[in-house]
Amino acid sequence: MPVFNDWQSFILLVEKIDSVIASSSLLQALSINIVVVNDGSTQEYTFVNNQWSALRNVHSINVVHLTRNMGHQRAIAIGLAYVHEQKSSDAVVVMDSDGEDKPEDISTLVQASADAPHKVVFAHRAKRSEGIAFRVFYKLYKFTYNLLTGTQISFGNFSIVPDSQLEKLVFVTELWTNYPAGTLKARVPVTTVATERGKRLAGESKMNFVSLVLHGLSSIAVYLEVVAVRMLIVSAVFITLSFVGIGFVLYWRLFTALAIPGWASNAIGVLIGILLQALLLSVFLVFLVLNSRTQQVSTPHIQYAHFIRRVESLFHRS
Repeated sequence: MPVFNDWQSFILLVEKIDSVIASSSLLQALSINIVVVNDGSTQEYTFVNNQWSALRNVHSINVVHLTRNMGHQRAIAIGLAYVHEQKSSDAVVVMDSDGEDKPEDISTLVQASADAPHKVVFAHRAKRSEGIAFRVFYKLYKFTYNLLTGTQISFGNFSIVPDSQLEKLVFVTELWTNYPAGTLKARVPVTTVATERGKRLAGESKMNFVSLVLHGLSSIAVYLEVVAVRMLIVSAVFITLSFVGIGFVLYWRLFTALAIPGWASNAIGVLIGILLQALLLSVFLVFLVLNSRTQQVSTPHIQYAHFIRRVESLFHRS
């Protein structure tokens, strides 16, 4: 779980996870280790003496301190690469640290993973509790995502990754940009289970409208080449229609007596403007895709260690 200044929520979440394990026979049979990615927090965490003395079921808590703030998605990518390289695990649960990913749903993910052992299982929000404005923009985002990429997405970060798929994901370059979309782009087998969104345990959300828009754009950016091709097709349609329109206006002006004085010049001017913009967009998209293909490929597996300042053990149950 990535954390940015949200230490109070994190403490409460760990306590809830410990309680959930105690009440679940499925989770009691497992060794649960928590890896927290400190995403360059500007507020130092302060834990009271014997902070974790009440824990009875969580096996260990480790904090991976990053050298700087990397953002939510890159923090997840680094965390996954760290677990793959440094820890031995059967599966990894990815979740936020604010409580909106409910600890009670961990057992649901574990059971779903047992039923589909070679798939990444994402939690799909069957019921959302956000306001009307958020839901409207979320539906608009899903429509835009589907329109530009040709794929559908209806889930966030809350998921469980089996070890067999984790070793593939850490070599996916797109994981740096967006974890859910990168998983889909890599064609890793995916399934979903229905969950409900929980409530934040403490403090206020660090996500604002700008952050949400950037998060949505990051998922679309994973499909840069697909988006570029689709926009090229749209540009080609506009270019074709512009030529057809110019030809029609010239025919109307030169071979009929129905043209209104001055109308043909204005119409052709508008069509030429559309034509030039479509051509410029096409050239820009072509060079954008070509430039992206010349960039050096950077995968989390290779680069993650460069962003880790130190790893701290907060708790270990003997």
